[in-house]
Amino acid sequence: MMEPTTARTRRAAGGFTLIEVMIVIVVLTFGLLSLAAVQIQAMRGSERGRHATNAAAIAENKMELLQQDAWATIGVTGGFVADPAAESRIQLDGGATSLERSYSVSYQVTDLQATFTRALDVQVSWTEENGKARSITLSSIRYNREGT
Repeated sequence: MMEPTTARTRRAAGGFTLIEVMIVIVVLTFGLLSLAAVQIQAMRGSERGRHATNAAAIAENKMELLQQDAWATIGVTGGFVADPAAESRIQLDGGATSLERSYSVSYQVTDLQATFTRALDVQVSWTEENGKARSITLSSIRYNREGT
């Protein structure tokens, strides 16, 4: 036999109240705003990582050039020597390129043991969009394989 319907059973079967719906909307709004803030931070971190990767590649290329040069051509420098600025270009749709960031490259060569080994240091610097200066330094030792 069916139970008689009361106001209480009708309300329970009727759905959500307006206050419950508003509370869910407020909680959902805060969650989505938090998610958006996390996404923005992740994008900024990704950009900084890309710039550091580009700078490391530029430093590695310059270091390889210094390692390949003849011993006599890589004379000792009296500190860091500036190289022409290297640029990181990105490929856009349609084949065009765009300058993303400008990097400053400098290097230093010092004698460790005269005529035997030299220390090579390559430093790549750039400025982030927020104005913060960043740099990466790559160091290596070059042996005089030519014997001169």
